[in-house]
Amino acid sequence: MSADELNDRQQEAVRYIAGPCLVIAGAGSGKTKVITEKISYLMKEAGLRGYEICAVTFTNKAAREMRNRVSRVIEHNLHKGLLITTFHSLGLHILKREYARVGLRKNFILMDPGDQKSMVTSIYREMLSNGNDESTVDEEVVAETLRAISRAKMKGLSPDEFMTQATAQDQVHGIIYGQYENLMNAYSAVDFDDLVLKPMKLLQTDEEARKRWQSRFRHILVDEYQDTNSTQYEFLKLLIGIRRKFTFVGDDDQSIYAWRGAEPENINKLSQDFPELKIIKLEQNYRSCGRILHIANSLIANNSHLISKRLFSSFAYGDPVVIRETRDPVREAEYVSAEIYSQRVSRNLKFRDFGVLYRTNFQSREMEKIFRENRIPYRINGDVSFFDRAEVKDIMSYYRVLANPNDDNALIRIINVPRREIGNVTKQKLGEYARSNGLSLYEAISSFELRQELSSKAGEALAGFKEMIEDFRERIEDGEETEVISDLFDSIGYMAHLMSDSPTEQVAAIKYDNVLTLQKWLIMKLKGSPSEGMPPAEFGDAVSSLCLREMLDQSDSDSNPELDQVQMMTVHAAKGLEFTSVFIIGCEENIIPHQNSIENNTIEEERRLMYVGITRAKRYLTITHCLSRKQEKAKISRFIKELPQEDLAFETIASAKEVNHDRNIEAMDRLLNNLLNE
Repeated sequence: MSADELNDRQQEAVRYIAGPCLVIAGAGSGKTKVITEKISYLMKEAGLRGYEICAVTFTNKAAREMRNRVSRVIEHNLHKGLLITTFHSLGLHILKREYARVGLRKNFILMDPGDQKSMVTSIYREMLSNGNDESTVDEEVVAETLRAISRAKMKGLSPDEFMTQATAQDQVHGIIYGQYENLMNAYSAVDFDDLVLKPMKLLQTDEEARKRWQSRFRHILVDEYQDTNSTQYEFLKLLIGIRRKFTFVGDDDQSIYAWRGAEPENINKLSQDFPELKIIKLEQNYRSCGRILHIANSLIANNSHLISKRLFSSFAYGDPVVIRETRDPVREAEYVSAEIYSQRVSRNLKFRDFGVLYRTNFQSREMEKIFRENRIPYRINGDVSFFDRAEVKDIMSYYRVLANPNDDNALIRIINVPRREIGNVTKQKLGEYARSNGLSLYEAISSFELRQELSSKAGEALAGFKEMIEDFRERIEDGEETEVISDLFDSIGYMAHLMSDSPTEQVAAIKYDNVLTLQKWLIMKLKGSPSEGMPPAEFGDAVSSLCLREMLDQSDSDSNPELDQVQMMTVHAAKGLEFTSVFIIGCEENIIPHQNSIENNTIEEERRLMYVGITRAKRYLTITHCLSRKQEKAKISRFIKELPQEDLAFETIASAKEVNHDRNIEAMDRLLNNLLNE
């Protein structure tokens, strides 16, 4: 679809630049194309320069895709300085320039979720046992506290503000939040939520900074606007200022992230705060056949709506949607496996044309098992990256400190891992001293003045930690890099730490294998590979190379469409994707809608989730449900009953003449052999 091929509503959205504009973009309606073409229009027709435009979305993948599209329609010299980014990257961009105004050091630390978990666990441990580092803290309590802190920050609440409105149950979370922020300030650290909260607070309270950033951007574009939270909305309002020129694109029917703070009500706020707002609806779908859109429209009509719309398509109406009944999750997986092979042949599809979607991750287990047995290549979207595993991050942080002891981010992660009597009070004093004296944490450890403020035990623990690091660094300078890499694990007592922090010995063994893999990779970097043209590397360069590999591993975590694999994922993870043939499995009460939503009366978001799943399908859609799950009777989802029955083809166990397990496997083997011999 070129710019000339935009439909009337898309053209209107692209060309309207007189004031605030909200584009309600239904699933598959070409919203990314509209944003791309509008950026081009702003530059070529409205005369804006690249650095005067800011386009914001929610994921790095979406931002990369938008940048690639823009580069194809705009000459390179025109989009110089154009900022296409995520909310959090934009916030980081501002903080790097305004760090002093928000009380941060220039080299402030960005805490990842693992760092946050360790910090809150440590705070609880000290509260429960007066500093006894051996006391046990419930992981779910820590997780719930972190969720409470995140919710507070997404609403723009400080610890004191949180406490004034906290329920009795949330009082403890508020206390931990206060101590958590004290430590963050002492370390000159920010977490993920701070990347939006701190810039928002800066623009609220600092007129000079506010004017500077408001004058920077003359037009702001936002994708997936319905997923914004309170803090993000206030952040956008402050950036827009009195200019009131923006284009927000969203769809309240696809708002499925309330659990992480998204507020579709922000669409209403927009109309209230900008009465002159122009609303343009994109309702023509360029993805799905007519029948899929008809059942999607019928389902979502059961929700209340901020702005009504109805998707339509110029494609053929399409095949009936199959509703398949199975006995249990094993038979469900066998059915999906057989159908994938069957459709692959009868409809000339590739494995990558199939998406298997589910409400919760536990539903993938039987599917994985059957796929492996039947040799169906698959990928689970959302798998944890190797470098995101706690044990890998721990040991990698040790290597980073050995390469550069002034790496505060790495040092704060390992200074008490394994536990060595360096508690939160000590870490807070260390952070405050380093910050006030312009030192790195490592440099501050040696300070005589700091030692005077600490207990003798804490001072000795810090000194012992630094002495250990110095010993390892001396050995590296003496050419013992390989030996240090191998010796470090045992020297710091990390195996005992793994055993105490793992639920079983088997889990600890898996974590140990991950550490061995990391060691092997680093040693390979040091030795080089002449056959692959990779020369030997110095220790610091080898560590830096692995750090780059970590970033690339994370940025490439999304599925590769060129690999011929069935894509398995939660419906949440499928948003923005599309497949020729989609299976939505486990459509039962207490799964979708989820039991929590039934108990909390939040069915509408679950219906939106089902709507998102349905609209991922381009041509074929199959919905499955089981008669029993976990040895209990299962009830078909109410959402299936809300679909137009004339568009559905029901296959019950009796009508489908479900085969037994052995016959199914034999049939699959025969089909596989035929395919391999094509």
